[in-house]
Amino acid sequence: MSSPVWVNPLAIVLGHPTSEITKISPRTGNEYTTDAILDLKVLLAGSIEALEDGKYRYPIADHTQNLEYVIKAPNKVDVKFGTMLHFKNVVGGQTSRGGWYSADSVEVVQKNA
Repeated sequence: MSSPVWVNPLAIVLGHPTSEITKISPRTGNEYTTDAILDLKVLLAGSIEALEDGKYRYPIADHTQNLEYVIKAPNKVDVKFGTMLHFKNVVGGQTSRGGWYSADSVEVVQKNA
């Protein structure tokens, strides 16, 4: 018999549909599968922070779900507060302080002319 699991999946936590993707761990080189939000469009809600590992932290606001959190991404885009960003393959997990979220990439959503 197994114990009940009280950790919600990413789709429930962030309120967006997920798909299972295969990734490779940068620490071990092992392949693993995880749930990811393939495409997430949200607003920049603060200043981008450069991290020591060469990645960047983006404070975002998801008005469709009424949530604010931070997504870590490997690339930097030059934007200002309130710019719409498009994150690809957002994954995350639970921590003692809430959660962590990272994406494979981020780009600026271009406005239609």
